[in-house]
Amino acid sequence: MRLFILFTVTMAFYLLNSDRQDNSFSFLGNQDQAPLFTFGVFADAQYCDCEPSGTRFYRNSYMKMEEALNLFKEVKPDFIINLGDLIEKDFSSFAPLMKMIEKSGLKVYHVPGNHDFSVEQKYKKRVLPLLCGKNGYYSFVHNSFRFIVLNGNEISTYGPGTKSQVKEAEEYIERLKAEGEPNFHDWNGGTGKGQTAWLKSELDASAAAGEKVFILCHFPVWPENEHNMFNYREIIEILKNYSNIIAWFSGHNHTGNYGNTHMIHFVNFKGMVETENQNSFAIIEVYGNKIWIKGYGRERSMILAY
Repeated sequence: MRLFILFTVTMAFYLLNSDRQDNSFSFLGNQDQAPLFTFGVFADAQYCDCEPSGTRFYRNSYMKMEEALNLFKEVKPDFIINLGDLIEKDFSSFAPLMKMIEKSGLKVYHVPGNHDFSVEQKYKKRVLPLLCGKNGYYSFVHNSFRFIVLNGNEISTYGPGTKSQVKEAEEYIERLKAEGEPNFHDWNGGTGKGQTAWLKSELDASAAAGEKVFILCHFPVWPENEHNMFNYREIIEILKNYSNIIAWFSGHNHTGNYGNTHMIHFVNFKGMVETENQNSFAIIEVYGNKIWIKGYGRERSMILAY
C-alpha cells in the first residue's frame, strides 16, 4: 500500500516577498538521492487587463507570472505545466502571457481551462490550436513517466463544441442537479466518449510499457466537490483499475484541495489570480518512490509517496 506523508510547512516558508522563497526545507532532512527530474506547475492565472473583482486581481497575474517564470528559470525544471485558465476573458488577453512564456525559453505544456474559452464566439475555435492542438488532449513521455493531458471542456455549454456536445452538457447539468450532485454548474465540463476511450487506451499503453503516470486536467475529479468534472464518477471507475497512476493534477478550484482514493493522489493547485500580492505555483521533484511538491506563495508543500 502506498504511504501518504503530508508535511505542512510554516507560513514563513509560504510567503513570497521581493526575494525568492527558500525551498531547501532543511528541517525535513537531506535527500539521499537526486530527483529523477523536476517540473513546474501553475494554475488559474486568469489574466486580463481588468479591474479586480472580489479576491481576484486579474491584472496582477502578469506580474505574478513574471515572478514565477523567473524562479522557474533559476531552478531549471525540465518543463512547466499550465493547468488551465491562462486568461479571464478576451482573446487579446492571451498575447501578453504567451509572449512572456515564449521569451522565457521554458518548455510549457498547456491544459485548457473553462475561462480560456471566455472569448468572442468567432475566436472560440482558435483557443485549442493556440494552447495545445486541435483536440485539446494529448500525452507525452518524459524519463519513462507518461503525462496524460485531458480536455475537460469537451462537453460544455461554453466551449467550441458541436450542438450535440452542448446538448449533452445541458443534460449533464439537469441530471446532476436532479441527483443532488454538487458539480452541476455550467462552468464545469466533461470528456466525451471518444476522449474517455482514448484515456483508457493511454493508460493501457502506459501499463504495458511499465510507465508511471501523471494525469493533468483543469478540472478535479476527487474528492467530491462542486468544481468536479461532470463525469468524474465514470473517470474514477476507470482510474481504479490501474496501479501505475501517481497523481491527478488540477486547477479550477482556487482554494486548492487534496484527496486520495484507490492509491492515487489528487492534487488541486491554488489559483494564481487570487489575492492582490501573494503568488501561487510549485516545483515538483520526482523521485523513484515519491514526489516532492515545493510550494511557493500560497501553494502548500507536500511529500507524496507512491
